[in-house]
Amino acid sequence: MARIIVEKLPFHRRSSSPMDQEDNAIARNGLLGRPDDGATRTLAELLKRVGDTTHQDGDGDGSPLGWPQPSSPHNHVLELEDLSLGVGRSPPFVLSFSNLTYSVKNPKKMSFFGRRRNRLATSSPEGASAGSAGAEDVSRYAKTKTLLNSISGEAKEGEIMAVLGASGSGKSTLIDALANRMVKGRVKGSITLNGEILESRLLKVISAYVMQDDLLFPMLTVEETLMYSAEFRLPRALSKSKKKSRVQALIDQLGLRAAAKTVIGDEGHRGVSGGERRRVSIGIDIIHDPIILFLDEPTSGLDSTSAFMVVKVLKRIAQSGSIVVMSVHQPSYRLVGLLDRLLFLSRGRTVYSGTPEGLPHFFAEFGHPIPENENRCEFALDFIRDLEGSGPGGTKALVEFNRSWQAMKHTSGGGGGG
Repeated sequence: MARIIVEKLPFHRRSSSPMDQEDNAIARNGLLGRPDDGATRTLAELLKRVGDTTHQDGDGDGSPLGWPQPSSPHNHVLELEDLSLGVGRSPPFVLSFSNLTYSVKNPKKMSFFGRRRNRLATSSPEGASAGSAGAEDVSRYAKTKTLLNSISGEAKEGEIMAVLGASGSGKSTLIDALANRMVKGRVKGSITLNGEILESRLLKVISAYVMQDDLLFPMLTVEETLMYSAEFRLPRALSKSKKKSRVQALIDQLGLRAAAKTVIGDEGHRGVSGGERRRVSIGIDIIHDPIILFLDEPTSGLDSTSAFMVVKVLKRIAQSGSIVVMSVHQPSYRLVGLLDRLLFLSRGRTVYSGTPEGLPHFFAEFGHPIPENENRCEFALDFIRDLEGSGPGGTKALVEFNRSWQAMKHTSGGGGGG
């Protein structure tokens, strides 16, 4: 499926689709493809191209979010043939994050008498100096709660990376941090794509974020819903027929062909199933064919069969050329088989990072082997939960073991655990 240009901004090429065949001039190659001399296009060049096309419109701030007006002469679909790139396949995308740390202030509540004393101290002239000292004392009560503590990992094109953990472990916080949905400057660490710092303005263009809760019009059909999304999110210069082609291809990719003419529905109107509704929500956000797809618990509230179908669709999306990063609470045995990389969190710390196949060896080395024929992820989650409730030390030993495990795997050049 070709990456198209959302309001004149370029995207990376995927595998061919009916849309590719219909308009090769729109998306011939990605900006990260290889030129004729064999050199690799860098993210810096991609970002520069984004900036150049933006500055052409004279919006002043160089932001790709400053879309041109309908009358703008530059409001067109950029033909990637102009970039003088060859037809070679670019290297796969790799999203890496290192030492991500995120903390919030957690001020301690003061009693009524404590607040009253502080107001009296600061309201009188003779108590000004005392009030200042009192304010300093109050500030000492402010504590910092670390929600993410030096989280590192990577997600690759063609794969699904699942972030797992109990409620409050930091799953959604990590997804939000990677998707740049946090307050600027609060997240420490680095996020790179193919080894280069991923700037926020580029991330907004090449990614999509699917929230846990959806907002869909109940009386629109699946096809109409996706068509509305195409009208709003695809380039204005793209013809109606090409937008329809994109919607039809997406319906097939989402496995919604049988439900295409069915209304979404609500409590008072019979419509699509819960799993189909979730897939429609995903379709709305990937209509522009993003490189990176973030999802916050896409299987939440679904039965095991519907959850499996949703993740199966996400696997298909990943294999078509995307990086899929999602949080999941309690994956079933079948669902685990669709995941490529796991990241277990406990109170903001990493307790395991690696493949599903590496879990048994990891826990065996830790001294707690996973019983045969047991769901590996369920065992890991239950074991982590038991450690969290075991006392002050909690999962500290497991966190330290994971660090040494990762260091060993890095030294030996890989393996199932890392």
